[in-house]
Amino acid sequence: MTDAPPPKGCPVPRHEWTTGNGTTDFDHLRRDWDEHSLWTAYAELLERESVTHSGAHGGFWTVSRHADVKNALRDHETFSSAHGHRIPYVEAMGTIPIDFDPPTHGPYRDLLVQAVSPRRVRELEPCLQQTISELVNKFVERGGGDAVTELALPLPLTVLTEIVGFSASTVATFRELTVALWADGTAEGQLRGREALTEVLTKEIRRHQRTQPDDYLSWLLRAQIDDRAIREDEVVSVLLSLAVAGHETTMNSVGSLLYLLATHQGDQSRLRADTSLAPGYVEEMLRLRTPAQAFARRTTRNVEIAGTTIQGGQWVLLLNAAANRDPRHFENPDAFDVTRSARGHLAFGWGIHQCVGASLARLELRIVLEQLCTHAAFVLDGEPTFSSLEAGTHYGPTHLPIRFTKETP
Repeated sequence: MTDAPPPKGCPVPRHEWTTGNGTTDFDHLRRDWDEHSLWTAYAELLERESVTHSGAHGGFWTVSRHADVKNALRDHETFSSAHGHRIPYVEAMGTIPIDFDPPTHGPYRDLLVQAVSPRRVRELEPCLQQTISELVNKFVERGGGDAVTELALPLPLTVLTEIVGFSASTVATFRELTVALWADGTAEGQLRGREALTEVLTKEIRRHQRTQPDDYLSWLLRAQIDDRAIREDEVVSVLLSLAVAGHETTMNSVGSLLYLLATHQGDQSRLRADTSLAPGYVEEMLRLRTPAQAFARRTTRNVEIAGTTIQGGQWVLLLNAAANRDPRHFENPDAFDVTRSARGHLAFGWGIHQCVGASLARLELRIVLEQLCTHAAFVLDGEPTFSSLEAGTHYGPTHLPIRFTKETP
C-alpha cells in the first residue's frame, strides 16, 4: 500500500508549470492541501526539475530533490536562517536558535541541547515508559477513540512538563495557542499569537523565579551567554521553541505512525511478532510522512543549484518532505516499506540546524510502538482528517479514529 498520488483524471488541484527559470503557483500556505494534492505537488516538482520559482508571497524558489536539499541545508553560509526560517518573513518572530547564523547560533543552540542531551534523554526513559504506558492503557481500555486527542497530543505535553518544568496548567494552553498562532496566516495574526504565548511563558518564568524548583527552566534563568547573564526575552524565545516544536512535531509523528500501522495490517502484525523492528518503522514513517515538511532560507550570494542560478538575497523553500520521496534516492518512494534503510531521510533537517530533539523523538516513538504491541491490534474506525500544512510546514492527522480489535491478527 502506498501514499502515491492519485491517477490522472482524479479531481485534485494541479499546477501550471514552465521550464527553466519559469514560475509555478506552488504555495505552501494554501488552505486546501490534502492527502492527494500535497503528494501530487511533490511528485510534479520532483519529476520536472529540482529548482522552480513560485510567484506566491512576493516570490521564492523551491528546491525539492534530495541531494540539492541536503546540500543547501548543510551550507548555512549560503543559505542563511538569520532572516527567519518561514516564508513570508515576519519581523519580531525570530526564534532561538533556528533564526540565527554562526557565531550567534552556537551558544543559543547549546541552551536547547541542555534540555535534551543524550544523558538527559537516558534519564527520561523510565518516565517516558510510565507516561506512555498510562496513556496507551487508558486508550485501549476505552476501546479506542481519537488517537490525536487521546495519545498523540497528551504525550508531548506531558513530556514537556518533565523536561522543562512547565506546570500542567501552562502546557494545557500550548495546543490552543499554537493553533491560534498560525490560524489566519497573516503577519498580524502570528504576532498576536506570539504575544499570547509570551504572556503564558512569562507567567511561568515568574513562578520559577518565586519558587526556584530544581529543573531546566530554573537552570535556563541562570544561564550565561558570552560571559553575560541571559536576557528574559532570550529565555522566552528558547521556551517558545520548546513549547511549539516540542509538542507539534511529536504530535504529528505519533499520529502519522498510528495511521500507517492502522492502514498496513501486515506491517502491524510483523511488528507484533518482533518489536526489535520498531526503530525501522519509526524511520520509515519519518521519511514518508515527514512531520515538518519545509525549511526556508535566504541566500547570501549567487548560487547555482541543478543548473539554475539563484541570486543573492532570494528566499528559498527547501522541501525536505519532497526530498524524502525523491525516487533518485529512495526506490519506490511512495510506498511504506519498513525493510528499506530510511536513515538518510531529512525529516529532522541537516547541518547545524538539525533538530536538537531528534533522539528524544525517536525514543518516544519507539516506546509508543512497543507499548501498543502489548495490546490488541487496532484499525481505523472512520475517516481521518489531516492538517493543511500548518504554518506552511507542519503536517499530520488532526483526527484519527482508532478501534482496538478483540484479538491480535
